[in-house]
Amino acid sequence: MQSHWAKYLCVLYAGFLENALTAVYSEFCRQGTNDRVARFTARSLERISNPKTAKFLDVTGDFEKEWRESLEAFVAEEGRREAIDSIMANRHQIAHGRRSDISLARVVEYFAKAVRVVEFVEDQCDSAPIK
Repeated sequence: MQSHWAKYLCVLYAGFLENALTAVYSEFCRQGTNDRVARFTARSLERISNPKTAKFLDVTGDFEKEWRESLEAFVAEEGRREAIDSIMANRHQIAHGRRSDISLARVVEYFAKAVRVVEFVEDQCDSAPIK
């Protein structure tokens, strides 16, 4: 039963990461640009699916080179990169009916680390001056 819960949570957590990336940067644009640019950015971000750490870094770098560098250093610590990439890789395995040996304890641990990455990205946006 725990194995099934772990797989279910892994899929939900992957969806959270996908939506969080879109939500954080869409809100940042909504606050700092005109409506047309904000809508365009939100629609572009909504096309992102299954974002591994590299996608987080790419999107962040598209906004600000220094943000990418800071995020890259942050995800390199405490297994954060591995947490996001493992959630996404396991989600892919689960969604395609392949074997996944993700445990409940591991997926919860990975999610806590992934949330810290989302919070870091959100903090970067919150600390940026609105022009």
